Amino acid sequence: MPSKNPRRQLATRARQLVAVLVLALTCFALPAMSGHAQTSDKLEQLKQERRKAQAEAATQAKQVDAASAEVDALTAALQALQTQVNAVQGRLDEAQRSLSDAEARSAAATLAVVEQQSQIELLKQRLADRAVESFINQGDEGSIIVQSADPSEAVRMQALVKNVAQNESDVVEALKGAEEDLVIQEKVASDAEAEAAAYRDTVQVELAALDSARAEQATLTDAAEARLDAELNELASIKALDADFAAQISTEANRLAEELARKRVTAPRPTSSGGGGGPVGAPVGPSSIVSVRGIQVHQSIADQLERMLAAAAADGIALSGGGYRSADGQIAVRRNNCGSSDYAVWQMPPSQCRPPTARPGSSNHERGLAVDFTANGSLIRSRSNEGFKWLAAHASGYGFRNLPSEPWHWSTNGN
Repeated sequence: MPSKNPRRQLATRARQLVAVLVLALTCFALPAMSGHAQTSDKLEQLKQERRKAQAEAATQAKQVDAASAEVDALTAALQALQTQVNAVQGRLDEAQRSLSDAEARSAAATLAVVEQQSQIELLKQRLADRAVESFINQGDEGSIIVQSADPSEAVRMQALVKNVAQNESDVVEALKGAEEDLVIQEKVASDAEAEAAAYRDTVQVELAALDSARAEQATLTDAAEARLDAELNELASIKALDADFAAQISTEANRLAEELARKRVTAPRPTSSGGGGGPVGAPVGPSSIVSVRGIQVHQSIADQLERMLAAAAADGIALSGGGYRSADGQIAVRRNNCGSSDYAVWQMPPSQCRPPTARPGSSNHERGLAVDFTANGSLIRSRSNEGFKWLAAHASGYGFRNLPSEPWHWSTNGN
């Protein structure tokens, strides 16, 4: 039976037709988008080779013994680790910039997708409105089509779809273009987000690598600072025993200090349980110092030193040298060269002072527990010295150990 409201049925059938039309239009497949241009293989190869070389140099640098290495080798190691830190920092900065760019592209593409979807909805509504108007205006013929139960209705509906598409070609083409643009924008948004996710992972990797590189650099830098501290502390004693050699030590110490000053922009402040700074190792007063054959040492090691000197003399090696040195003069020098605060006097790394200055309390000489030896009247400059050979063979039996970087310096703990 014919409907009592054919115009409403025409409108309903028109909307069904629009759905069929939109489905047909969205079936057009788009070719896959090509990804972003990749860095050339040659450039990537060069980057990898440089990165490998830097990593190998850093690995070798970590194996350098700061206490015994030549100054040239030590400064080269410090430079290699600095290069490694700079390289990792550069990669991190680049990854962070790339991440920022990718996130910006992702946000822009996501916004474009939303706007494109909104445009598509507007075009669909526009097409629906035109289709409804077209069908309603067909009069009786349109009403018959809507109400007909004829088996050939599907064929006739297809004809009507074609007719609407032809009559509303401007809207159909706009909708088709919008659908294609949406696919493109969704692909761009997906690619940008995938790229951003990859860069987030890269940033985390490089952050970990930077922490590791800085820790390795700090380890060698701290060891080099300790070496510098020792060398600067020795100058006071060595000047009295061998002025020319003391000048050589001073030159090397200054070179090392310059390298350390370049590597450490600001010196980290170690925490102190005392809350107000203090000596690295407490010096002792002169009341506990005694003389052993002209060498001033702490009374606790006087007997073992006497026995060792006697044994060496029996073997034809006349050992002498310099032992205890008061910390008072060093404290005054530190106040002048480093600053007047407790941190500046007791804890600031020597390379941060101008000129580089050893920390008071950092030397076993200030505790009377170290001796800079001469053998047969000459400072023991090298391991080939007969005095060094004798000490290397016998000193441990008397409780003395050598500081590897200083053949003349022997103490109760090797520091």
